[in-house]
Amino acid sequence: MTENLSAESYRLEGVAFGLADGLIMCLGLIIGVAEATSSTQLVIITGIIGGFANAFGNSIGFFMSQSAERALQIHETTNHGAKTRIHSKREIFTNSIFTFSSTIVAVLILLSPFTFLSMNHAAILTGIIGTTMAFILGSYVGKISHENPYKTGIKYALLAILGAIISHLIADGIQLLT
Repeated sequence: MTENLSAESYRLEGVAFGLADGLIMCLGLIIGVAEATSSTQLVIITGIIGGFANAFGNSIGFFMSQSAERALQIHETTNHGAKTRIHSKREIFTNSIFTFSSTIVAVLILLSPFTFLSMNHAAILTGIIGTTMAFILGSYVGKISHENPYKTGIKYALLAILGAIISHLIADGIQLLT
């Protein structure tokens, strides 16, 4: 039972990482490009390309990080007699897929308002959706880590808002230079 629970919790790590990074990076990218260009087509193209590049980067980075952690776990267990759970190769691979998939889900959700709304309305709705998704993810993480879900949700939401604001300001700066 503990082994299954631990493996399930580990799967959530990949999903949470992909969603969090996908939300923060893609929300910033989408809001920044929307502000800089006012072109729905460019927002969608950039969002898809940036989202997939981010998903590949997330999943490859997760795979490499967890493989290195696995090597350390094996070393500590073998050489120092530590009693620790060792991530299986299959878990690492599966979680890398979860990381990729959850990043793609995040970017597709964030881009969806641009397929049926005007630029300004789509950007506002995307900001609301991204902030709400970050709050929900943070609340869930807070709940399973025995922290205050509301406070953790607020932290995640504020990080999403901060990323969008910074991207918006960068886009404004670029417009001033051109």
